[in-house]
Amino acid sequence: MMQGGDFMRKNSKDKEMNNRVKENHFKEFQATIGITIENEKLLKQAFTHSSYVNEHRRKPFEDNERLEFLGDAVLELTVSQFLFKKYPLMTEGELTKLRAAIVCEPALVSFADELCFGKLILLGKGEEITGGRERPALLADVFEAFIGALYLDQGIETVNKFLEIVIFPKIIAGDFSHVMEF
Repeated sequence: MMQGGDFMRKNSKDKEMNNRVKENHFKEFQATIGITIENEKLLKQAFTHSSYVNEHRRKPFEDNERLEFLGDAVLELTVSQFLFKKYPLMTEGELTKLRAAIVCEPALVSFADELCFGKLILLGKGEEITGGRERPALLADVFEAFIGALYLDQGIETVNKFLEIVIFPKIIAGDFSHVMEF
């Protein structure tokens, strides 16, 4: 039977190991996308759900909600600019419809899934138990928060470079053409 001190040491070692695993996931992620985030705090914040912050009040964690707000605007701007330049014959209505399909929740979830964002998210225990790691709205929010963090860390050009890998090829390949009426 474990004594109180033994349990605390084991729990502390488990947390240390989990932190190291998360750190490795963040490093692998950055290597995969070919971008190193200079401000690690921003990167972690992008993947920090409010449930995690609520359970770790003693540590200075911030959730990703403000970054999500910014990332939503940056994503709309960058996708709009891409569509505007790429499709000069499309009407405003067609461009709007196409952009809406690209930045909607299901599309953002698929981008987040391709990048394995689920394994990077910092969640509270309750959110973890109820499947938050796979919850579509949460994954879409994290994708937007990451875009916001990337924008703050390195600017619009780097965001565009990231989107040239993750989103723009799918647009060119016609993955969103189902929303257009021909």
